[in-house]
Amino acid sequence: MNRLGFFLLNIAVSLYLFVNGIFGFANASKSEFYTMVRTIFPKGWTLNGYDFDYFLIIVLSVCAIIAGVLTLTAVFRNDVMAINVTLFIFIALWVAFIVIVDIINPLSSYKVEPLAYLKQLSAHLMILGALFTSTRRFGRVIIR
Repeated sequence: MNRLGFFLLNIAVSLYLFVNGIFGFANASKSEFYTMVRTIFPKGWTLNGYDFDYFLIIVLSVCAIIAGVLTLTAVFRNDVMAINVTLFIFIALWVAFIVIVDIINPLSSYKVEPLAYLKQLSAHLMILGALFTSTRRFGRVIIR
């Protein structure tokens, strides 16, 4: 694999995840996770007087920050098994994110702009691909 391309892709994905995690704390409506939570709970959901939506956004933001840091450690060929397992969990979380934000949300909306949709989908798939290449199990490249 091209080492420079791998390095740049992981840096870009780490920054993307880290910034979305920070947006979840600072201004939840600018975060990608806000769209995900609003797709699941369109009218909001409170639990014992607490706003469960924002709690879920905070949890997803923490997960994004951790995934960003772990993706950054993959640049340095860190082969700790706990990191690979954690990244695999984040891969499953990101697949669920793609299903909710890029499949369910456009189906529930009547106005979808095709180019904006493809731009968003391609960014989310790039992040999924970078998470795959950051893990030891999926990131191995067989050169013949």
